[in-house]
Amino acid sequence: MGARGWRALAAALAVVLVALGVGIVVVLRGSAGVDDQLTAEQHEVAAAARTEALAFLRVDHRDMEPLVAAVLDGATGDFAEQYDAQRERLVSEAVRTRASSTGEVVSLGVADLTDDAATVVLAANSTVSNSSTDEPQTRYYRLRLRLERVGGRWLTSSLEFVR
Repeated sequence: MGARGWRALAAALAVVLVALGVGIVVVLRGSAGVDDQLTAEQHEVAAAARTEALAFLRVDHRDMEPLVAAVLDGATGDFAEQYDAQRERLVSEAVRTRASSTGEVVSLGVADLTDDAATVVLAANSTVSNSSTDEPQTRYYRLRLRLERVGGRWLTSSLEFVR
């Protein structure tokens, strides 16, 4: 997906935040010992957010339907409705631009954790190729996800690009 496609996707799915006013409780950097300090619930929230962010960043113009389904599997509420409403446009844009993308979460913080809601802020890199790129390019994203516990699962109810 080209820059224009990514911008359209971001606008369709989330409102860009002017300021990030979230106090980060835990930052995961993949280093030894950090995960040992997390509670079981923080592990669950972090895993759900990581899975949803990676699903959201994954694009493969050759077979988009399973990728869209993976995002929707981890979504609920407004985010699920907005993403599902854009399904046809996302798929056609990926096919039209021959877009491919894979993501990697490089840092993640869990904040505002309660029994049924959490906010997660993460940094992710994505390797993107499409009809307008000669070679794959790395893109850098910062995302804020709001998760809700639904039926025993942590699902994303909001996903926003942040600065």
